[in-house]
Amino acid sequence: MPTYEHKCNTCQHEWEDSYSIKADPPKQCPQCQAETVVRLISLGGKGVVELTGQDLVDKVKADAQILKKDAHAKEKVYANLLGEQKYQDLQVKMDKAKKERRR
Repeated sequence: MPTYEHKCNTCQHEWEDSYSIKADPPKQCPQCQAETVVRLISLGGKGVVELTGQDLVDKVKADAQILKKDAHAKEKVYANLLGEQKYQDLQVKMDKAKKERRR
């Protein structure tokens, strides 16, 4: 039996009902009893998309490029990617290298 989403235009209450495709949709809101119910049209999955094959590879590559740009632009993102201890060690090395170059 299919599941349908409904919304009351009076109180904005939303709910789901399962009934036969041949049955009439509900006319009364279960919360406020108003007769202003409409059946909603949805994609039936709340927007979850499963990628496979080349689509998945392309998506992962695109996400990696975005993360790489964020890591270069934002110090906190870079630190989170490396881990706190590795980030601190790297900062110490970079500071020592700067001091040596100044001499």
